[in-house]
Amino acid sequence: MARALGPFRTWWFALAFTCIGLETRFKDLAELGGGRPAAAFLIGQGVNIIWTLILAYLLFGGLIFPAPKL
Repeated sequence: MARALGPFRTWWFALAFTCIGLETRFKDLAELGGGRPAAAFLIGQGVNIIWTLILAYLLFGGLIFPAPKL
């Protein structure tokens, strides 16, 4: 049963986060507290992007694990 519902769970999870993003009002976030929450959000996302790119390079670039021969 869980195997059959796996793709649906993935789609509903992605849809939930899309809806959260659609409900976010960045203008209100920028006006709140002199823009500090918006700055914290942007800095946090920047760190997440850089960290993700580094990890992807290490994992899939063949540095930690050997790259597959295709």
